[in-house]
Amino acid sequence: MPLVTAAAPASGSPRGVIPLRSSRASCDSRPCAARAYAGKRLVAENTRVQNVHRMELETRIRNQLLRPELPPSSYDTAWVSMVPLRGTHQSPCFPQCVEWILQNQQDDGSWGVNQFDSSVNKDVLLSTLACVLALKRWNVGRENIWRGLHFIGRNFSVAMDEQTTAPIGFNITFATMLSLAIDMGLEFPIRQTDVHGILELREMELKRQAVYGSYGRKAYMAYITEGLGNRLDWDEVMKFQRKNGSLFSCPSTTAVALIHKYNDQAHQYLNSLVSEFGSAVPAVYPSKLHCQLLMVDALERMGISQHFVNEIKSILDMAFSHWLQKDEEIMMDIATCAMTFRLLRMNGYDVSSDELSHVAEASNFCDSLQGYLNDTKSLLELYKASKVSLSGNDLILDSIGSWSGNLLKDKLCSSRVQKNLIFGEIDYAVKFPFYATLERLEHKRNIEHFDAWGSLMLTTKGSSFHVNQEFLALAVNDFSLSQSVYQDELQHLDSWVKENKLDQLQFARQKLTYCYLSAAATIFPSELSDARISWAKNGVLTTVVDDFFDVGGSKAELENLIELVEKYCPQT
Repeated sequence: MPLVTAAAPASGSPRGVIPLRSSRASCDSRPCAARAYAGKRLVAENTRVQNVHRMELETRIRNQLLRPELPPSSYDTAWVSMVPLRGTHQSPCFPQCVEWILQNQQDDGSWGVNQFDSSVNKDVLLSTLACVLALKRWNVGRENIWRGLHFIGRNFSVAMDEQTTAPIGFNITFATMLSLAIDMGLEFPIRQTDVHGILELREMELKRQAVYGSYGRKAYMAYITEGLGNRLDWDEVMKFQRKNGSLFSCPSTTAVALIHKYNDQAHQYLNSLVSEFGSAVPAVYPSKLHCQLLMVDALERMGISQHFVNEIKSILDMAFSHWLQKDEEIMMDIATCAMTFRLLRMNGYDVSSDELSHVAEASNFCDSLQGYLNDTKSLLELYKASKVSLSGNDLILDSIGSWSGNLLKDKLCSSRVQKNLIFGEIDYAVKFPFYATLERLEHKRNIEHFDAWGSLMLTTKGSSFHVNQEFLALAVNDFSLSQSVYQDELQHLDSWVKENKLDQLQFARQKLTYCYLSAAATIFPSELSDARISWAKNGVLTTVVDDFFDVGGSKAELENLIELVEKYCPQT
């Protein structure tokens, strides 16, 4: 809904323009015409700069849509680098990955710090430990290893902090890797009691997992292979191998499996990955379409999708083709499947809810990897997908909406759930499904709450995909421009009411904003200002005439209304 909330500049300066100031302003002797000309030049220059900035933002976002950049994962690259050349354990199969690790250590001794978040977290600790293991495995980079060990030692308290957000399976994986490093002769500058502490956390976690015997638990154990090693039955693990040769489309999991049990398809998967990306691999592959769909969702939620119509159509056409082929990249991940269904259906594609039948019941979800992990984001995507029903009798979507909504409400009521940004997103989604909101109001809220969903985690052990801040910059620019247009149009309508003496009728002014906002909520701000104003005038006159006959009025007022109705509402 187009809220006309921004106040007009008190000084009369155009929006976004900083007026020129001078200590001699009060005694400026320049003619008024000259000052007006200078003001126009300033406005024109500012508008030109803003337009150039908008075009640059649009170009960069367009490039991201067409060619999303998959950031390298230090953690996954480290595990891929540990795969030995077949037939020998003395040489790496992918030496270029080892070289990348040597060349990409941070100044503080870590690996894994990204451009979005420079803080030390469990992702960084896990990535650093994996890189240290990789270098020790091939006996290279002694100085790099020493610096990595000291980074882990300085920040070991982060690993012990149970309140800190952790990658999937962190307590098991980090402890196992730490134990492996010690067995390899590496010495960490940490107390022995801390080592025992992290190993105890692993044992507690393993005991908790042992009470479950579901498919979801088996999938989870296969997913965190680097934390379990010889505890696993590798024949059982390989049952989760996908058509592309990977395990869960995850390079690190696939690499660990290949280290323990050679498999031609797994080797071909990693080989193709390194061939495409060079010396460093991403956290998930393939994931191009997934990232593109995330960006399309972000553009639509922030109200700037109209700038990228062709690119979005191309992406959704591709997604529709993959949907019809039941491609693993879409279908094997519940959150991706639900999001794809929602985006395609909301954009007019003929997609059946039958493809969500595997999660029609809560028990089906709970028995999946995402259900076993109690993945809130998958639940949220399923709930939102359930609201795009085309009929009142879609049993699959009705069932999904019912059980996912109940689970989300349980999370909201649980004292164990941290009241964070995701909590707010759940609360809003449950209270306000898309059909109960107005687009422009929704865009405004999403811009204001960008941090809650702008950092969109992939289902990985230690990596994320982020919606670029350029999306936010363009959305703010676009929304501010629309607010300026709305203000100008309201002023125009207010003047029209006064010119036609409608302000003398007490109910006319009351209807003005309501009718205008109704029109503005329907017609998107662009070159359609005339249509929006015409619609609002029509609405004002229609409601005013109705009220006029309810309360009565003078003959002169009635004649004036009739003349205006014939002029602006000929169809009435």
